[in-house]
Amino acid sequence: MWPFKKPERAADLLMREALKLAKATVGGQQIVAQGGGGGVETRWRGASRMLRSMASWLPGLGSPRRDFNQNERRMLVARSRDAMRNHLIARAAITRLRTNVVGTGLVCRAQVDHAALGISEEAADDLNGELDRLWSLYADDPRECDAEATLNHYQLQALVLVSSMAAGDVFVASPDQERPGCIFSTRLQLIESDRVCNPNNGMDRVDLVDGVEFDGLGSPVAYHACTGYVGEHLAGKPLSWERLSVFGAETGRRRVLHVMADKERPGQKRGMPYLAPVLEPLQKLERYASAELMAAVISAMFTVFIKKSSDFQPGNLPMTALAEESPGGDDTTDGELALGEGAVVDLGVGEEPVVANPGRPNAQFDPFFTAVVKEIGAALELPLEELLLHYSSSYSAARAAMLQAWRFYSLRRWWLACDFCQPSRELVIDEAVARGLIDLPGYGDPAKRKAYCQAIWIGPARGAIDELKEANAAGKRIEIGVSNETLETAAMTGEPWQQVFRQRVREVDQRRKHNLQALPKGGLENPPEPKNEED
Repeated sequence: MWPFKKPERAADLLMREALKLAKATVGGQQIVAQGGGGGVETRWRGASRMLRSMASWLPGLGSPRRDFNQNERRMLVARSRDAMRNHLIARAAITRLRTNVVGTGLVCRAQVDHAALGISEEAADDLNGELDRLWSLYADDPRECDAEATLNHYQLQALVLVSSMAAGDVFVASPDQERPGCIFSTRLQLIESDRVCNPNNGMDRVDLVDGVEFDGLGSPVAYHACTGYVGEHLAGKPLSWERLSVFGAETGRRRVLHVMADKERPGQKRGMPYLAPVLEPLQKLERYASAELMAAVISAMFTVFIKKSSDFQPGNLPMTALAEESPGGDDTTDGELALGEGAVVDLGVGEEPVVANPGRPNAQFDPFFTAVVKEIGAALELPLEELLLHYSSSYSAARAAMLQAWRFYSLRRWWLACDFCQPSRELVIDEAVARGLIDLPGYGDPAKRKAYCQAIWIGPARGAIDELKEANAAGKRIEIGVSNETLETAAMTGEPWQQVFRQRVREVDQRRKHNLQALPKGGLENPPEPKNEED
């Protein structure tokens, strides 16, 4: 029954209630609805508490410690690692980063500042070569750089990237340990995010948050690392916590590196997993895809049911047909009926099968799946084409997607070089100078030390969809002066231009020595020789 005396009165009553709500008072002051329609009581619709779409959205303001609290972070880390293990899209996102950001490793090329050191460019080139040879001795040998003696520095780069993206951060200690047959004693020991926490799982303090101890300015001074994993107890080894100083007490060198995926707020001490914002849609999408796949499998099953009437007698059929059957029907060991590929199921008397057609494959699955992956890719800064490795559009659209993805890859590559690669290289140069492996005058001066340690980190090349177009564009950029051969060589091949040039010179000299010169551009087999050096 209509609750009002007249139907036309319903709209009037609803409008009156809305006006009463709009004229409510807060703190003794009347709230007046602002202009623009909708009865919004605030100038910004996003701050309204009256709009039905916003009434239940009431987040609170909190400090970085509260918004990134320990319990929620651990749950996000656990779910992120599980998604990386079992969810296809999540694993694709992480492995895509590993392959494009690190690939076969970021190669270091020394670039000492000759002006700051007061040396010539030729002397700087010789010094760069000597520093590169020292770094290769360390980075190429797993026994030199890895505390576990299993991965070289380039493989450690990939592990650091994956660990930090999956767990939010990873810590790298640099213990000093001598090994027979090794040149250096500086080892890199990776410590997973789970192991860094407050001693005995205690509460946070003013100067200690989630295992990170810091000073009055917020700078970290020590990390508290558990000897094992909290909750995992091994026989004969009780858990304990070790305080790892961030900087050396005498030298001030960096002793522990904290590689954090993202720092979104000032004062934030721990990082959040890369997949944290998209874990919910990832889980739902994975369940939806699994359900569709199972429905398609069931729909593809073809099973024959044999229905018998009440006057059925086993003797009316050949013995081979029902050799293992009882008169009552199917007599399997488990007593259950199941669908199968081309299976024949014998039903009992009075039993009748009912086939449920799931109607799969669903024609709308792919458009919906693609739409959700687009949103996930937007949050992860990975275009759909790059995330799914499916370049089905035009050349221009595919290249635009690749360029957009490479902006993100370049940012992550720079971040990895700043947080892990360059600091670990500086530790090695420090030890090389201390051991007398290289002579760097004035290295004790912080300004000169930075001049000696300058370097560039070159990763795998971006690649090209159409190499001819990319090569022509690179040549045009060099021709008009907006680029140079060093940048273009690194972008197209991932190798330093100096190395490519020296190798090219050797190849040309060899061809000339054996009269194997390439044909000139005009195609003349015997081009006229110049009469003199000026010609």
